[in-house]
Amino acid sequence: MSNLNKITYPLHPTQQTVHNSTKRFRVVNCGRRWGKTHIAWVEVLVYLLQHPGALVWWVAPIYKELEPATRKVRDLTPATIIKKTYEMHGVIRYIQLFNGSECYFHSADREDSLRGMGLDGLVVDEAAQLKEQRWHGELEPSLMDKDGWAIFIGTPRGQNWFHKLYLQGQDADNDLYESWQFSSYDNAIENGGFIKQSSIDTIAADMPETLRRQEIFGVFLQGEGAVFRYIDRQTVPSADWKGESVFVGCDLAKTHDFTVLVALNENGVLLASDRFSELDWTFQRKRIRSFCERYNNAHLLLDSTGVGDPVYDELQREYLRVNGYKFTNQSKKELIENLSLMFDNGQVWLNKTDEHFTTLRGELEAYAYLLSPSGNIIYGAPEGFFDDCVTALALAAWQLKTLPHGNIQISFQHVKK
Repeated sequence: MSNLNKITYPLHPTQQTVHNSTKRFRVVNCGRRWGKTHIAWVEVLVYLLQHPGALVWWVAPIYKELEPATRKVRDLTPATIIKKTYEMHGVIRYIQLFNGSECYFHSADREDSLRGMGLDGLVVDEAAQLKEQRWHGELEPSLMDKDGWAIFIGTPRGQNWFHKLYLQGQDADNDLYESWQFSSYDNAIENGGFIKQSSIDTIAADMPETLRRQEIFGVFLQGEGAVFRYIDRQTVPSADWKGESVFVGCDLAKTHDFTVLVALNENGVLLASDRFSELDWTFQRKRIRSFCERYNNAHLLLDSTGVGDPVYDELQREYLRVNGYKFTNQSKKELIENLSLMFDNGQVWLNKTDEHFTTLRGELEAYAYLLSPSGNIIYGAPEGFFDDCVTALALAAWQLKTLPHGNIQISFQHVKK
């Protein structure tokens, strides 16, 4: 606990570690809900109270990221020490204490908007999302006049400039930087924090392993945004249909891309796929039906969003075992994360003899996620790549979730590269 002017600031043990540091630049790399906004505002507030007339900035990548800071200002700052505040749409942009110290809250939405001078201190919020040149070109020079300090807080985004700062802080001989990597679990009640461990477990269990390592444990991962792991491990030399139930996923073509069909048996083994383009809807429906009828009228899950809706309606009249899947940001997230978890858990298998194996594997390796400015995870293929095969495979795999017996556990000899 830190006490100043009869104000008590609650800190868990790893937050206390950051507070105890005397380095000029502190880099706090941590998982979600660790409490990075909390400790950063405590540090700002303590400094403002101890240094009358001081000037500090809080900088976030986008305007919306200032909302958490606003909540902390309200939670942790007694009204009796505030002389003046300025708000815009409910977001605090400026605060002045009675001792004359000030903090401005800025966002980096506009280029070249962060130039200032004579700052005593600075917080860079969600630093991994800020462009490196904004720090070196605009913010760092603003600290030179007063030899000002900076705290960088955030969750990693691959091995970018935030990672470079972190590495500087890991060098014991570096007199300026100190850095830490903290997990969301460091804020668990069981570890002296403020959140139930079971709540963190619930969130972590629903994430693919790569996302969990980054967002919960704060691990800097190579290949920023990779979604699917163990692709080679989850590959078999061949597969034959033996009359078992089959589940087909179908991603319908939009404009220049492909309609793709992927068939999995009830053990998650890919039996076959089909990929085609430039066919009118009548011929597409016939080809889809023919593919499903190969496997004793397989269960079909079809992308029924947009142009897929009328195709789905027609297929419902022609083919009984068909269901539609409506794509939204949330439903796509659930679909793709289910497939990623199935790869992690050894529940889906690719087939090297499949005609489109190379294409499917390439799409899986290229598939990525990014975090939107609002903090939402968005999945998709990088610009210039297709993701039709991934979507079709994900639709097929989604149906395995609902099998009464669950996925049957089977094993194959892993095929080495």
